[in-house]
Amino acid sequence: MPYYTKHLKNNEELIKVIHQPGLVFFKPVLGALIFIILPFFLMFLLFRWQETGLVLFFILLIIGLIAIFRAMALWSGNVFLITNQRVVLFKQRGLFDKQVWEADFEDIQDIAYRVKGFWQTVGNYGSIRVQILNSENSLIVSNFPKKRNITTDNRSFCINSSVCLQRFNN
Repeated sequence: MPYYTKHLKNNEELIKVIHQPGLVFFKPVLGALIFIILPFFLMFLLFRWQETGLVLFFILLIIGLIAIFRAMALWSGNVFLITNQRVVLFKQRGLFDKQVWEADFEDIQDIAYRVKGFWQTVGNYGSIRVQILNSENSLIVSNFPKKRNITTDNRSFCINSSVCLQRFNN
């Protein structure tokens, strides 16, 4: 959490930090675990090949470890922050590719939620589209957990039952 607090403005409080659910990373982690476990199953065969087998053993192991590290970096880098003044979306697309979007609370016009496919239905997560006032672009939060109570009106909007923010109109 300290990493995200450095992105806060003056007099801004962090209300909620929301990560993607772990089910989103099931396939990448499964693939990485296969690359980590496979060399140990093939260890006797690979070691019979002497140097070539040893090199293959470590190459497969390193690929698996890099894939696990990448999945952990993507999980920790894909975050939706809700503060008392704005919402901020951090999208980590790769190890060296990060995008940050933000919208002040006063500029949020509408919120829509979409659950698409089997895994999102089973995993109880979906995507949120935050429509910004006077803008054709929307802020899209992919793989948002717990699709409950997403409501909006002229005075407040709620995301989940635990996060509800009041709009302050002057």
